[in-house]
Amino acid sequence: MPKKKSPEDFFQRARAKGSGINKAIVNGAEVQKHLQPKTAKNYARALDLWNGYAQDHPGADPYDLETLKDFVRDVTYGIDGVTATPKAGKKASSNTGKTSQPDGGGTTPPYLPQRHSPLQMLFIKEPLRTELGLAHRKRIRSYGTTNHFIHLGTQLWEKDWQIYDKPRVRVDTWAKIQLYVFTSARVGEFIESTCRAGSGRGLYFRDMTFGVFRNEHGKAEFAIQVVRDAKNMTWTPEKRPENSVHEGLEPRPLFCNPVLTMLARAIADHAFRDYSTMEELLAIEPPEDEMYHLRQHESVLGKPFFHVISTGEMEKADTFSRRLRELGVRAEYLRCPTIHDFRAEGLYLIDKLYSTAQRMKHGGHKDERTFGDSYMPNNAGTDLQGGYFDGKLRSIVNDRFRGMTLHRNPELWQALPAKKQFELENSLEFTAIEEEIKALAPMAKTDSTAKGSRNALMAQKRKLVSDELHKCQEQQPGKMLASPDDAVLMGYHWTQFHRVRRLMPERDRLASNLFLVAPIRSDEGRSVLRDMIALCQQEAEVPFRPGLEPEKCTCLMADHKLDLDSKPAAERWRHIYGCHKKKLVASYGFAELCFDCSEWMVGQDKWDDHCKSHLERPEMLPIQCNPFVYGGTLACPGYCPFCLGNAAPPAPTRIQQFLDREKWKAHLGEHIGLLDDSKATKCTHPRQKCIDAFPSVLELKFHLQDVHCIELTKGIKRRRSTNQADTMPARRKRSRMSKDRDPDVKVDMWTQLTYEFVDETTTLCSRRSPGTSTPSSISSHGSSPSNTARDESMGAAETPASSVCTDLVDKLDPRLLDE
Repeated sequence: MPKKKSPEDFFQRARAKGSGINKAIVNGAEVQKHLQPKTAKNYARALDLWNGYAQDHPGADPYDLETLKDFVRDVTYGIDGVTATPKAGKKASSNTGKTSQPDGGGTTPPYLPQRHSPLQMLFIKEPLRTELGLAHRKRIRSYGTTNHFIHLGTQLWEKDWQIYDKPRVRVDTWAKIQLYVFTSARVGEFIESTCRAGSGRGLYFRDMTFGVFRNEHGKAEFAIQVVRDAKNMTWTPEKRPENSVHEGLEPRPLFCNPVLTMLARAIADHAFRDYSTMEELLAIEPPEDEMYHLRQHESVLGKPFFHVISTGEMEKADTFSRRLRELGVRAEYLRCPTIHDFRAEGLYLIDKLYSTAQRMKHGGHKDERTFGDSYMPNNAGTDLQGGYFDGKLRSIVNDRFRGMTLHRNPELWQALPAKKQFELENSLEFTAIEEEIKALAPMAKTDSTAKGSRNALMAQKRKLVSDELHKCQEQQPGKMLASPDDAVLMGYHWTQFHRVRRLMPERDRLASNLFLVAPIRSDEGRSVLRDMIALCQQEAEVPFRPGLEPEKCTCLMADHKLDLDSKPAAERWRHIYGCHKKKLVASYGFAELCFDCSEWMVGQDKWDDHCKSHLERPEMLPIQCNPFVYGGTLACPGYCPFCLGNAAPPAPTRIQQFLDREKWKAHLGEHIGLLDDSKATKCTHPRQKCIDAFPSVLELKFHLQDVHCIELTKGIKRRRSTNQADTMPARRKRSRMSKDRDPDVKVDMWTQLTYEFVDETTTLCSRRSPGTSTPSSISSHGSSPSNTARDESMGAAETPASSVCTDLVDKLDPRLLDE
């Protein structure tokens, strides 16, 4: 045992280490707790409110209770409700009051005294709540049960129409959802929370341990352990909770396997030191009774596991929360599941299966009461009815009610129905805003004030649309259908992916294989892992369109070789289309690409026979008829529902392909212009079972927009009264004419065009085995109105239709006019 040092020796050693060199931190000031950036921001916001109040009330004293009450009352009046009610909740007002009374920290001066806090809270709770009718109850806790997890996964992988900046984002999003669900973590424990803004805190590669072991059946199995950067454990990192995820002992669908997704991420990032390929990892045979450690490269240990692709920095919680919220809306949730909803469900299940100590460590709790106060369902999950009669206790009833805390409508509208949109756009408030925007447009180009006013009006107009959509969603019928065949397909949303999946081989296979029950080492599991790795490494979901492969461009062999890879997708496919068609026409006299089959037909006779084969199978014709560009590439051309249902013209005329939206709309406008508004009108699309007749042309237009994705009501105002119509006949707007261009001759002209995104799809397709590209029709529950904003956004570049409809008046199907 070393000799005990005297006080003189002790302080002499301290001085030798530099204790007396710089004593700047030693002063008589009171030490205050360091504030997180979010907390400091909230304090600054509260003090800004007080300063604004003080300007309107000269001589306002924060130490005067009457003044403080008036301040809190004014602030509460200015708070907007976040739910269906426009009134603020009592909790929101109380939080503002608390934030206005900081107990010191950083450079924030404690303007408002703490001694008034209890009296202020009572003022909010009693007289102020009574005066304003403040909501006195919090929103009931929601629980992310298994079915909600499945709905999100099904939407993301089997039918999602969202285009992310990089295909990797889809894999990252699902990996985060899986990890949060299976660890019950808070949002800020794996990515940078808004409360820790700028800290870079989250899950790093160094916080993860990858391993392989032999499971209970003696088979090799991957497992991953993660360390969570838990709340209130900044200064005790040694106590942070650790959770493990694994492949699973029982067979489950592959999309439920978190190891599969995270392993694909790690392989794509070249994270493993001793293994670089998927085949090497799957060939590992671990020893008995111990875990084989998959060591990582030293270079990746300091990198975030979930990072921003462009910068490599830790991903932000607000970005992920926005993506999760948007995914929830696409998955038909009016109020989307949150990470905390899944955390609540996870802690409830852990409480049922494990001890209190295990539950507290799993949840990162320091107080045993936290679970009971904040996470335990009000429905305790008990079955006294079964116990009363000494019968079998049931849990399924309470489990189903717990799942109902998150409501989902399988046919949730994603955009306003055409009729509702028409009524909104012709309302006085909406038209007044549009007139103001139109008046400010010339000045907004040079005047920043006018530009700001115009932007504010644009935001106000978007809010009107958003509020009306939310109102329609709340009132949308939700009656259970007697049969899936009774579902009415409305809009492009629910079927869009199934229309374009053939353009994306990896996503096409994943949409089928991920929902198979198989282990990772099976053929299906290997295929899924390989495709996920490919998605993580791709720059775009649609590298090229089948039928328009890069090698079909004859310019590549010329002296002026074109770098197609550097061109936008919208220019690339058009260039290849014109270039290859020019070559085939020179050799065969006629050539055309069937965009639905992705096959070139050479010779007029072959093209005629091919068009007839499509018309002979009406169940394969697309219901949605507008041109559809996905990822910059034309996925589906436009069709005319009137021509499709007219048996008189030849097959190429009936099924003509429109590669340009403006020509397609002009063609449809000619059909619509021939209809008599005084007579009932039919939709003659050969596939969709439309109603017998529509009472007016306007009702037909609503139908065309909602079902066939043909927007013809934009800009149409309400009809004048009969007297006005008699005295002031409306003039028809003349279609804009443009010069025809020959894509077979002027190939380079395609590179000067710009194109934007439009939405269109056809009926749902059934799941297919890997490698299959021909869709088969199945019934669907999903439906929504078309997204008019996106539909408008496609550019007006002109492209000749593959066939021309001549003698339109003579060949018009008489079924269009119902006497």
